[in-house]
Amino acid sequence: MYKGASDNLIATYVPAGRQDASEPMSKHAPKSSDEFEYIKWLRSELPPSGPNLEVGPGDDCAILRVETDKLALKIDSVIEGKHFMLYEKGVRRPAVLGPSATPEEIGRKAVTRCLSDLAAMGATPVSCMVAVTLHTGAPVKLREELFLGISKTCATYGLSLAGGDTQSWDGPLSITVSMIGAMNGVRPALRAGAAPGDVIAITGSLGGSILGKHLRFEPRIAEGRFLAERGVSAMIDISDGLSGDITRICEESGLRFKVGADIAAEAVPVSKSARRLAKLESQGAERALHHALHDGEDFELLFIVRPNRWKQIVKEWPFDVPIRALGMMRPLKKDEPLVRILKKGEPEALEVLSWVHQL
Repeated sequence: MYKGASDNLIATYVPAGRQDASEPMSKHAPKSSDEFEYIKWLRSELPPSGPNLEVGPGDDCAILRVETDKLALKIDSVIEGKHFMLYEKGVRRPAVLGPSATPEEIGRKAVTRCLSDLAAMGATPVSCMVAVTLHTGAPVKLREELFLGISKTCATYGLSLAGGDTQSWDGPLSITVSMIGAMNGVRPALRAGAAPGDVIAITGSLGGSILGKHLRFEPRIAEGRFLAERGVSAMIDISDGLSGDITRICEESGLRFKVGADIAAEAVPVSKSARRLAKLESQGAERALHHALHDGEDFELLFIVRPNRWKQIVKEWPFDVPIRALGMMRPLKKDEPLVRILKKGEPEALEVLSWVHQL
């Protein structure tokens, strides 16, 4: 259904009506500021639609045909200054703030954030709608590349781009994506469901995403589907940080069992980016671990699974991205911290320092 590597985005993108990706674009986005001229261009460059999209962009609503099944629904936004810094020619920023984003990377991130949430449920992407709020007078090149980032990403992951909205204002650039995924008979992997004795596990490595991964991460769609099919107890994508997201699982699962989590410090997969970021901050290994525990936007899958199923998953795992056990869920006793970190076997409370949106 899709190519896995972001490097293949350009190679796999074929706009509607285009015979192959090697054929040059017929035209660029119009220089006119007229909204309807821009929409006309967008429609001419849409990726191919999936078979379930009966009515696409151009009408008052899109019409999606579905069979009897459970659908996963998601909506998310990316906002300039919070989720990305727009690239400005000639402007250099401190290395610890990470790279500025190109318009195409911004468009890609807006879509892949939602894809990561579908992955955490075990859903297969079907369709999405996109609302873009541009700067007033946004350059034609920005408008064009932003849309191409969205469109190429939809094509790569087999998503039908069903429609959306374009506005402009004097504030920051923002994109909102609403997305539908299909469960296709698989039970959704929820945050609730963890029980004492379950294994805590994760895909990939953590920390330092500000240095670039937050723009170029690969949503774990196939991995999430594989895990949901094998009956994981609970699952979440790490968008706010490990310490906060394991807390969410404990809290949601606590409606059935009072559970806490123990994570072994030496088992946490500290990424190269986390180590590099610590070095840029003139800090050492402890700071790198801090980034792995608390940094957001890694978009790896954190999942909880029964020990016997964990052994089977390890045995059958077919993907290049590694998986690793971090610790165990435990019965939560009175006055115990919800999440503990074990350093050389000695438990201590793990403070939640991951990202929290302030409203």
